[in-house]
Amino acid sequence: MRLPGSSSCFLVIMLVLFTVFSLRAAPTAAQGATDTFIYAGCSPSKYEPHTAFESNLNSLLTSIASSSARATYNSFSSGAGSGSNAQSESQPQAASGAGAGPRTAAYGLYQCRGDLSPGDCAACVQRTVARLGAVCANAYAAALQADGCYVRYDADDFVGRADNTAVAYRRCGSGSSDDGAFLRSREGVLRQLQLQAAARGYKVITSGAVQGVAQCLGDIAAPGGCGACLAQAVAQLKDACGSALAADVYLEQCYVKYWADGHDFRSSQDYSGDEFGRTVAIIIGILAGLALLVIFISFLTKA
Repeated sequence: MRLPGSSSCFLVIMLVLFTVFSLRAAPTAAQGATDTFIYAGCSPSKYEPHTAFESNLNSLLTSIASSSARATYNSFSSGAGSGSNAQSESQPQAASGAGAGPRTAAYGLYQCRGDLSPGDCAACVQRTVARLGAVCANAYAAALQADGCYVRYDADDFVGRADNTAVAYRRCGSGSSDDGAFLRSREGVLRQLQLQAAARGYKVITSGAVQGVAQCLGDIAAPGGCGACLAQAVAQLKDACGSALAADVYLEQCYVKYWADGHDFRSSQDYSGDEFGRTVAIIIGILAGLALLVIFISFLTKA
């Protein structure tokens, strides 16, 4: 007895749909790049659940997540109003004093990489906010830097008051080179990054086989503050990494990074991971499709 036509069609349709959805499940390289974790910092002090600070923090993070679809940078406060849980886009205010009683106000900001679209910015910030809750659960202060965006909050008002010399994160590539062409290109890139990013906030520069990126945080006093921060970052980068083929330095209010062709940290950490995940998804989809095809043929031969 042969399979009814409807059953045959059903199996074929299931095979096609399973394969298609398996392929669609793989993350894109662009998404992986913006989501790549770089560093996080969490305060050792913790707040208690169901407190005024937790309520204000949740309100703050909600504002950060929703604002990121409209602007690449913004800062907020929640609960900073006298005797209320007032929420506003923040201007620098007096920091909470030690011994002034339980801290209830929350202050925070976010910033996206300057080349991201509004949609990519919002997606990165929203995922980073979710990550903060997992990485720094119940912390009074926390910051997380992904490749595409940065989110920070604190119980004290830090906006516009960070120390330009404070190194948040630094990494040097394993390879190095004393080749004259590389060193000249690197110097040219770093020099132009200091000049142009100081005026525009975000800049990508290429010279020969070297590419670099720099960005200042939106709360920094421009242009002098941004230029000073970038100069400090470049000095830290050279001092720590020497002639490395790739290096990143993140200060509290700016970052500078460069890499020679083929030595970008993302070449080995972001995109290869995405391609691996995509390859696995494709293989799983193909194998599942083949298994369904074998079952389908088996039914036909038994009919």
